[in-house]
This record gives sequence, C-alpha cells and structure tokens, in this order.
Amino acid sequence: MSHNLKLTPPMHEVGNLQVSKTDLRTVYTDLPKGKKELTATAYSESYFDALYSDNSDPWQYQTRWYEKRKRDMCLAVLPQAKYTNAIELGCGNGVFSALLASRCQTLVSIDGNKQAVQLAKQRLADVRHVKVIQGIIPKILPTAKSHFDLIVISEILYYLSANDIDTVIAWIQQNLAVGGTLLCCHWRYNIDGFTMTGETVHQRLHHAFNRISHDVNSVQRQQVDSQNPTFTHQSKVVDSDFLLDVWQRSPETVAMQENLV
Repeated sequence: MSHNLKLTPPMHEVGNLQVSKTDLRTVYTDLPKGKKELTATAYSESYFDALYSDNSDPWQYQTRWYEKRKRDMCLAVLPQAKYTNAIELGCGNGVFSALLASRCQTLVSIDGNKQAVQLAKQRLADVRHVKVIQGIIPKILPTAKSHFDLIVISEILYYLSANDIDTVIAWIQQNLAVGGTLLCCHWRYNIDGFTMTGETVHQRLHHAFNRISHDVNSVQRQQVDSQNPTFTHQSKVVDSDFLLDVWQRSPETVAMQENLV
C-alpha cells in the first residue's frame, strides 16, 4: 500500500474538526508517475476545497477498481432489496449515491464540501427522488425525529471527534426505523493528522450497537423490547483494506424475511 493512501483515504470527505488556515499544515506526497496529491494533518474545509478545485474526482471513484469493488460489496450486503426513506452521510461527488438511488424511494445525501455537493447535484439532476444537501456532520443531521429505514455512513467518521461520533451514534439510535438497516464502511489504515481510524470507529460502533451478549438468541432479543428492538448485527466484512458492518433494527435475517427458516 503506497504511503499517500495512508494519508488520504479513497472515499468521502465530510468531517467536523475545524481548524484555522494557520493551524492547517499541508504537505505534498510523491505519487507514482510523478503526480502530486495534497494531504493535510487536520480536517479543514480549505483542504477539501483544494482537492476539488481542479479535480471533479480526486479519489478516482469512477476509475479505481478498489472503489467499484467496495461499492458493489456494500450494495450486495444490504439485507433488503428496496428502502423507503434513506440517508447517506458523506456522499462526495455522488457516484455511490446514484447506485443507492435505484434501491430507495427517497434518498437524502449529505456532504460537507461545496464543490462535491455541486458535482453530486449535477450527477443526480434527473433523479428526482434524491436530495443532495451541504452540511457538516453532525450539525447538519435532522433535528426532528425521522424514521429512516436505511442509514449509510461511508468513510467519514474518522474525520470526527470522539464526541461527535457519539452524537452520530445517538442520532442513529433515535432515527433508524424499526426494521431498518445501518451500513457503515471505513478505510482501515492510519490517516495522518487524525486520531481515529476505521478500526477504532468500528470498535465504537460495535460497542454501541452490540449491547446484548452473543449467547442471547434472536427471539429473546425481540422479547426484551418488542416496541423498540435492539440492533442486530447482520453482516461483517473484514477486508484487508476496509471494514464493512451492517446492523438491522430487527432480529430477522434475510432468510427469515423470506420464510426460508
């Protein structure tokens, strides 16, 4: 794995660590074939503005096999074929949003970078059931209690502080509908300038959502609170490069949903 990838993970770019321009330290890292890519030691809107200033696809979402493979895996593990009301935190330039749109009746996609949001809006201009908005997570999250049956969080949580991650987790617990799905996917490598990694982020998610011991079966879990079912860990993919976890607010597996067991 090349050094520059450890500094700049290859997907989305929303964060909530605010620093002044004088505090932001940037470096240029050598890339193959003599190319240069701007990296930073802390999140800043100006950092991502620089990445998008002359490049509509700075992480090569559209051309890297790595990215396509990961998107395909994320779509494949979703336990439901269709969702009614979905939200995507960290949509970047909307490449994955366009694929999610075909699985959702309505989709809200959020990103913190103005240029990325404009690119996503252009990409999804003819997809009327998708709304793309700009805002920093978690400040932009809907304050009124919503009922999303799909929440997608990809490559953004390690840009947030621990407190803000906990805020996002609390928001998920309040806004994921009964029977709904939570999908989280994050890059596993260290990112210079950030204390969180995909490993620490997913450990935090597991601690929050896997609250009932694994030796309690699904029927017993449902009996604990039939009106407010706990989060059931549906799928886990431990790839060499990324972690992918799916929870459902339901004890039913895909086989159970289709009466196979």
